[in-house]
Amino acid sequence: MVLTVTFINLLLLYVGINAAVRKITSGDSRALTILTSAISLVVALSFVYYLMLVLNQSFVVLLIMLSAINLAHIFFTRHSFKNYRLKPLSNSHVWALAAAFFLTCYFMLYASKHGNWDAFAMWNLHAKFFYHPELWKHLFTSKLSYSALDYPMMLPSIVAFFWNAVGSMSPYVPLLFAYGVMLTIPLYTYFALRDEGLKWLSLVALVIFVTDNNFKQIATSQCADSLLSLLILMVFVQYEKLKGQINNRAYLLGFICASCAWVKNEGLVFYVLFTVGFILSNYKHLRALKKYLIGAIVPTLVLASFKLFFAPANDLISADNKQLFSLSVVLTDWSRYATIFKFWLSTLLSNYIYALILVFAAFVVNRRLFASMPAIIIALLLLGYFIIYLVTPHDLNWHLYTSLYRIIQHVYPALIYLILLDFKGPQTRQHLALLS
Repeated sequence: MVLTVTFINLLLLYVGINAAVRKITSGDSRALTILTSAISLVVALSFVYYLMLVLNQSFVVLLIMLSAINLAHIFFTRHSFKNYRLKPLSNSHVWALAAAFFLTCYFMLYASKHGNWDAFAMWNLHAKFFYHPELWKHLFTSKLSYSALDYPMMLPSIVAFFWNAVGSMSPYVPLLFAYGVMLTIPLYTYFALRDEGLKWLSLVALVIFVTDNNFKQIATSQCADSLLSLLILMVFVQYEKLKGQINNRAYLLGFICASCAWVKNEGLVFYVLFTVGFILSNYKHLRALKKYLIGAIVPTLVLASFKLFFAPANDLISADNKQLFSLSVVLTDWSRYATIFKFWLSTLLSNYIYALILVFAAFVVNRRLFASMPAIIIALLLLGYFIIYLVTPHDLNWHLYTSLYRIIQHVYPALIYLILLDFKGPQTRQHLALLS
């Protein structure tokens, strides 16, 4: 019964969100709009579920609230529902279906039922606490300090939501959610590039994702890194579509960008960097800035309440981090720089060879790409990660070994999209013509 009511509510919510997304993303293909709507729905569910936890309400109360929202929406938009028809997708997306098939085969063969260690000890453990509205605050105890308790709650709250829907803590819920994110990243990239008329380059993107074992291994881990990379990709896609225009797409851009901070702490760094860059590059377009900031309000307030009232201090800024009290020593310890550089070089060569090839190609055909706002933001984000390693309170080699291959993944899909998109530019085409 609960599962049926949940499904009906999610379907109606999707219809409402899809209608809103279609209005503010006019010009996007139907397939891209469907993916954008689905991602927005899942993100919104995490905020609603967090509100339920904070108010100490049961899942039944949450369903009643969602039902009331849906009934109100149906009543006020009943005339539009009369003309609503489900339309089949174009049969021209055979390559997207082929990519989904190969990724599905990989997932079925290699995905672990319980994910990797971080999924078991962090993300799914947090979700188990959030599954019980009356017990979720017990998560934030010193006895579980190893479980990164300051990490935001998007992934655990989504898993807990669907656990409540099925009535048990089934391991197949986080497994299937990881599968959905794994498919959505290449498909979102593919349809975003096709929208720009880059048919062959969109196929290149699919080939990269399907053949990249590092991408697939991280995607099957059930950790939040792939989810963050999906939202960062979505931010840059929406930003590129917004450039040169002043429309309501800025609402969606602000909402998704701020939601990155609700996934991981690294997402908070990205949110700050992108917002500063967006303000500096659009300070003359006050309407666009206003819409962006309005869109970011809800995720920002949710994150602020979590950080201020529930989450403990991050280990990087806690009193236990002795590195912060000896910054002059840490910043002049050249052996730490050498260790980090070696790990970065080794990781890039072994795990991100496609990224290196694309960056080299972009350097050859259009170096101006590296002066663009997205490129600068990605560079600053990676620089921020580098600084975090310098001042980490953990063993440096352990920290690099267990996390570096994952955090570069945060910008990997976006990097593929941005570089392939750049081949559309007239300067790039002119340069390629000269080279040939």
